[in-house]
Amino acid sequence: MTKRQEKLLIAMCWLLYVSAYLGRYSYTTNILPISNFYNVEKDVVSLATTFFFFAYGAGQIINGLLCRFYKVKYVLSGALIASAVINLLIFLGLPFEYIKYMWLLNGVVQSVLWSSLLMCLSKNLDENYIKKAIIAMSTTASVGTFLAYGLSALLAVWGAFKFSFLVGALVMIVSAVLWIILYDGITKPTQDNKSEQVEQVAQEKCVQKKKIDGTVVSTLIIFGVVAVIINLMKDGLSTWVPNILSERYKVSDSLSILLTLILPVLAIFGTTFVVTLNKKIKEHAFLIAIVFGIASVLIGAVILLFKTPFWGIVLGAFGLVSLLMSGANNVVTSMIPLGLRDKANSGFIAGILNGCCYVGSTLSQFGLAVIATSHGWSVVFDLMFICGLVIVAIGAICGIIRGLKRSK
Repeated sequence: MTKRQEKLLIAMCWLLYVSAYLGRYSYTTNILPISNFYNVEKDVVSLATTFFFFAYGAGQIINGLLCRFYKVKYVLSGALIASAVINLLIFLGLPFEYIKYMWLLNGVVQSVLWSSLLMCLSKNLDENYIKKAIIAMSTTASVGTFLAYGLSALLAVWGAFKFSFLVGALVMIVSAVLWIILYDGITKPTQDNKSEQVEQVAQEKCVQKKKIDGTVVSTLIIFGVVAVIINLMKDGLSTWVPNILSERYKVSDSLSILLTLILPVLAIFGTTFVVTLNKKIKEHAFLIAIVFGIASVLIGAVILLFKTPFWGIVLGAFGLVSLLMSGANNVVTSMIPLGLRDKANSGFIAGILNGCCYVGSTLSQFGLAVIATSHGWSVVFDLMFICGLVIVAIGAICGIIRGLKRSK
């Protein structure tokens, strides 16, 4: 493949996943106006996102195992079009009681994307462009979230939140069509008749499993727990900060969503932060402990200032915590799987840890909503603070143990 083809492949994979975020967060970014429009409590309105994250998390693991059998050209475009249809149904006025089931299905179809995109990149790019692809794909979540919240903030000004679903659907359809048109020209010709044998051999090699030793098992257990907490906090903030600003500080719907754009903007720098930190701190457990230590201090500041009028400082603290959690998420989903590539299949490790991430995302929706409804947001922040301290302790202990083993 030429450099131009490799660059265009990275760009198309980036576009597909960013557009998927518009169809994924069209509901999440509008929870407050949806709650007001349908006159339902936040624990009820959050069921749809809970269903989505549950389906998406389970699908991550399943698709991570099965993606080698997929015809990527058609599966990825098909998943985007299916998600677009679901968004269109909601835009057209699907009754509220059915939305949660549609969003469950949306989680199923969107769970196909990540593992298949990474597999496509790994099969078609050389080593230099693989590194560039990792950096590019690490920005998709932040950019997609930023665009989704920005669109929602703009539409909230006119009270037209439903158009978020229409725009998301249209962007995904355009991306899917571009993918179908460009795919054969930007990938290696592994799907035609002349290369069927080559493709079969490649698939058979993918099926071969490396022996998983104790280090991999312990990593999956420990960092699986860490992944749950990371996304409990990360997605909890991205989902509920507009609601918090509206309830506690009486900020308008459009302004609260607009202010929340600070979170994904800062999150873009999360990966840069942990990559820089990782140059000095090689042990991932120590790295996670430091990130959570800083986040715990910031959450402590939120607890102290939440009942004061200094909402700007509170919002800034939320933004920095979002930055840190996004960076920590990159450690779990990218650095650790790639770091263990000599001991186990990186795709399998990434699939398991991604699944754990979305367990946390699921809990961040319905679970935090129930706590906030019953006991208030202060108790939610107390929970995040305790979770942060627990991860600091786990990271420090694991880092010390691994350091001692290495020295022996």
